[in-house]
Amino acid sequence: MNLRQYLTTMIIASAMCWIAWVFVIQNIDPFSAPWWSFGFFYASLFFALLGSVSLIIFSVYHILKKDDTPLFRHVQASFRQSCVISLSIVILLFLQGMQYLTIWNSIILAGIFILAISLSFSMKHRAISQ
Repeated sequence: MNLRQYLTTMIIASAMCWIAWVFVIQNIDPFSAPWWSFGFFYASLFFALLGSVSLIIFSVYHILKKDDTPLFRHVQASFRQSCVISLSIVILLFLQGMQYLTIWNSIILAGIFILAISLSFSMKHRAISQ
């Protein structure tokens, strides 16, 4: 898959996920909905954020690119970072929906995700150097 196909697929898939998320918001009553309807809400939001954030981060990498790094490296990095960002947003919204979100939970969760991103960067550089 070349870059143009990847970007086209991500744009179309992200748009479809945002449409699905809006459809879920409009058609599900949160006060009488079963648990699986909230699963649809969080899943559609996660995938919509995943695609959108990935495209935004890739665009920033592509614009600010100063070296001769291949574009697929930027695609990998942007997708990995968008997974962490999207997951953190969905977890924060879930905790807020369950009324478990406090400042201390947010700080701990932010620390966990910062460590996850740091670990992915360190593992990548370690694998390249060997």
